[in-house]
Amino acid sequence: MCLHIDDVTLGDFSDEHCGLYGAYCGFKELLNTSARLWDESFDGLSLEQIHDLVRNAIYGDDDRTMSAILEDSQRYRRFDFLTNWGEQFDGFASVIIQEDEETTTILHRPHSAFARQREPGPFVVATCSTIRFQNACASLVQWFDQETERLALIEGRTKP
Repeated sequence: MCLHIDDVTLGDFSDEHCGLYGAYCGFKELLNTSARLWDESFDGLSLEQIHDLVRNAIYGDDDRTMSAILEDSQRYRRFDFLTNWGEQFDGFASVIIQEDEETTTILHRPHSAFARQREPGPFVVATCSTIRFQNACASLVQWFDQETERLALIEGRTKP
């Protein structure tokens, strides 16, 4: 599984051990989010600064207190994108934001330490319309639900 946003590809389609359930859950959560993906702390920051703020707030190793870490994690977790969504996204931990109602932007900084057989690359900004993003999420969720139901019926279960 991978994501294609214009000429940007995130994910490793060739990963033979990728699980789809983690990605399904992540996309379903995004689909069910009614609030715009923006935080006032992003105001005035560059896209790279927003990416780094979110990633450091959640995963940073610094001298914050445990309560500050928990508060930051709670505040910024909704912007965390692809982290732990399946093996196909190992090394593709990204940030998702909506600078306005019409545009969804994925921010990604490749890190070779997490990406098998890939060199670190330039900072990635992938943008699409929010409606196209929501439609893609809805299509994936619908497909997954239909396949779950179909496979449950094949196995003789009445409910997935």
